[in-house]
Amino acid sequence: MKNKAFFYGFAAIVLIIAAVVVVNLMKVDGPVGPDGQKTTEFRMLDSTVENLMLNVFKSPAPVSDHGKNVDRMIVFVHILMAILFVGWSLYFLAALIKFNSKSNPKADYHGVRSKVGTTVAEYGVILVEVVLIACFAVPLWADVVNEEQIEKIKAASKDGKGNGLELHILAKQYDWNARYAGNDGRFEEQALRFANKVDNPFGIDPEKDDVDDVIITTARSKDNAIVVPWDRPVALKMTSMDVIHSFKVLPLRVCKDCIPGLQLPIHFKVNSELLNDKNGKPANKEDDEHLFLITCAQLCGDGHGYMNGYLKVVHPDKFDDWLETKSRAELEKRKAAKINTDLAANNSSTK
Repeated sequence: MKNKAFFYGFAAIVLIIAAVVVVNLMKVDGPVGPDGQKTTEFRMLDSTVENLMLNVFKSPAPVSDHGKNVDRMIVFVHILMAILFVGWSLYFLAALIKFNSKSNPKADYHGVRSKVGTTVAEYGVILVEVVLIACFAVPLWADVVNEEQIEKIKAASKDGKGNGLELHILAKQYDWNARYAGNDGRFEEQALRFANKVDNPFGIDPEKDDVDDVIITTARSKDNAIVVPWDRPVALKMTSMDVIHSFKVLPLRVCKDCIPGLQLPIHFKVNSELLNDKNGKPANKEDDEHLFLITCAQLCGDGHGYMNGYLKVVHPDKFDDWLETKSRAELEKRKAAKINTDLAANNSSTK
């Protein structure tokens, strides 16, 4: 018995290693990552995955580089669950038929004497689960939260060459807020004593007149959307002001919790080849815009259903112009506010 158990265990380990190696050998070159290196993708059954996501799960087509990998993972996990459900249902029905009272008028307290069938089934499930985790789940998750890549995107966002974008997302009941580094390429320091939910969620000193950070508050309207460029890696740093929220943009295949007290990273890149204009052609015109709905995927209170926002994807050149204009306007607004405050202080002191 011990020899059989050892044999089954050894065979299972060999099969798992072989399956992981085979799946990785079946991967092909994918899109270039944020670090400039080629990535790899498992593209088997791509047409099946696409049809299932669009027609069965009713999900919009992915527009980010990593979106198809997420779809594969979702479909493969559901296929495994379907096989397990059907398999165990058949096993249950077979047991009811084989071991009913008519077929077995006298109770058999020993049950099934051969363990081969159940052992093979158990090791088979383990094999599939290990392959899903080792070949799909772990590499996918490690990629989208890879701190090294995120740091490279942050560094690229500061070099002024338009090779990356760092964006801070702040969730609060019940809207989304975003902050961009302005024309000076740096984020202003934050302080909790300045923060409030009405007009200063990021806690920036309201009296400073040299701040050009661009802040989008309550991004619920299409005219006040969070804006990102396509074909440029975007690194998000996400947190919450009150309770746990979850930033979800389904076409991007991005879903990340926003937790108070934590700065959680994730990155993505919208692929212009996956974006279609009104004529069904790939987006490449400067005036093309694509709006995607932001939802909260974490129950966050009685207003959870109203916590929606918009993410606008635009041409990189249009994004640069938008950010420069917004940053300059923010700086001018703060300088004007400072002048008015100083004049008011002087008038009050002369009275």
